[in-house]
Amino acid sequence: MSQARMDPRTKRRLSAARRVRDLLRAAVVHEEFPAGALPGEAELMLSFSASRQVIRDALALLREEGLVKRVPGTGTFAVSSKVRHPFGHLHGPEPALERVSHRILAISQEIAAPRVADRLGLDPGAECGVVEYVAVLGDEPYYVCTAYIPLPLRGVVMHGQAVEEWYSVYEAAGFELGVTDQAVEAILADDEAAVLLDIPPGAPLMLFERLVRDRAGRPLEYAFARVRGDRLTLLAQLPRRVRRPLTTTRREA
Repeated sequence: MSQARMDPRTKRRLSAARRVRDLLRAAVVHEEFPAGALPGEAELMLSFSASRQVIRDALALLREEGLVKRVPGTGTFAVSSKVRHPFGHLHGPEPALERVSHRILAISQEIAAPRVADRLGLDPGAECGVVEYVAVLGDEPYYVCTAYIPLPLRGVVMHGQAVEEWYSVYEAAGFELGVTDQAVEAILADDEAAVLLDIPPGAPLMLFERLVRDRAGRPLEYAFARVRGDRLTLLAQLPRRVRRPLTTTRREA
């Protein structure tokens, strides 16, 4: 049934359910429910001043997202907590959250494509290193990444290397990290990413395009990380810039 033909009462109920869904979703993401257990329907009805059907619709929307699950006779529970990623400094998944590991899929070297050469400051036709790896939180794939780095690779990454925090591989090799540029956009999982991340093709991902520099501003890495959208929440504090009021001048008659 289209929105235009929907009964007005149904439209109001579904609109209310989406608002409740958003608020419950935020509470789940920020881990506000002890042990991941959501309150019962009666408590939620009271908290949101909503009907039972609105609450059930909201919970159904959360289940469709894969954020919660219903356990018959027990209640509704968060399926998995999201990684909360503050944009205040350069870091990967926090090891304190879950056990973090990075599995190196492939290491090679190739002629740098023009965009890669430009970002890494390489001469046209120069070679670069290519590292492909998957990051795992606990037992669940979290993101898959292709990183281009200037040669040589020796001392930076190796096959079979166990890494908790990716950027530490550069620090362990003696580099001091400086400023990193990040661009983030929403994309859909292709077939290869879906297999590596154990998700359906077409599932939502966040694409992080990053350029890592050392303290002197020299490029160390140009990379594309495909992160599971169902496992990540981006956090940032955004100060408001003071805008000067517009001034007008009166023209004397």
